[in-house]
Amino acid sequence: MHPKILLPAITLLTLFSCKKESSTEGNAPPVTGTVVLNFHHIVKDKVLNFTDTYSNDHGEQYTVEGFKYYVHDIQLITNKNEPVAVSSDYFLVDESKTASKTITLAAPVNTYSAVSWLLGVDSARNVSGAQTGALDPANGMFWTWTSGYIMAKLEGHSPASPLSQQVFTYHVGGFKMPHVTYRTITVPLHDDINVMKDTTITIGLNADINNWFSRVHAIRIASDPACHSPGQLANDIADNYEGMFSLKEIF
Repeated sequence: MHPKILLPAITLLTLFSCKKESSTEGNAPPVTGTVVLNFHHIVKDKVLNFTDTYSNDHGEQYTVEGFKYYVHDIQLITNKNEPVAVSSDYFLVDESKTASKTITLAAPVNTYSAVSWLLGVDSARNVSGAQTGALDPANGMFWTWTSGYIMAKLEGHSPASPLSQQVFTYHVGGFKMPHVTYRTITVPLHDDINVMKDTTITIGLNADINNWFSRVHAIRIASDPACHSPGQLANDIADNYEGMFSLKEIF
């Protein structure tokens, strides 16, 4: 081959190789560490136990026999107030299933000052019918009589309840404008956390059931022992439980 032709060919091959290598490096996955969310269920300052009796802020005594809720679209908020998505999956946190209260996530290396998630099922999924995985109707969080998911569920017994067997059942969910019951939860971490490669940070979060009854709206078992459909009562309960989460510990 003539030297004048060979040189441009080699140059083009070198440039192509460099461009390909650069493109590969640009698509490299982010460096991550591990962040674990541990949910702890309490009533005021007491650990939740299905065998214990509690009293809400209206003086109504009650026991709990079921408590679960959806966690979705988990984000970590950097110390520059920038949201970083770490999971778009759905998780069903269930007091009766210990493993469900621990969520393990791969998080990009960074410094974070808060954790955020959607409590419930977003509008697109809520109107898409029954689905699979955490959204499987077999989990008892889907209304078969009307398309829509239950965002959070609290069930128990109370002497204040006028219903048969003194039950109370709060199935908060569905999607019916203007009553939308999913909520965005943001919990400040107080001290920034530094997520580093090949390290694990555990964030312990408290969820206080007492807030269901009185944080914003007064929800009395005696007058409102059941919520099984979208509407104002469901919206009021969601306003209350939006504030049930707080930081317990970081290690």
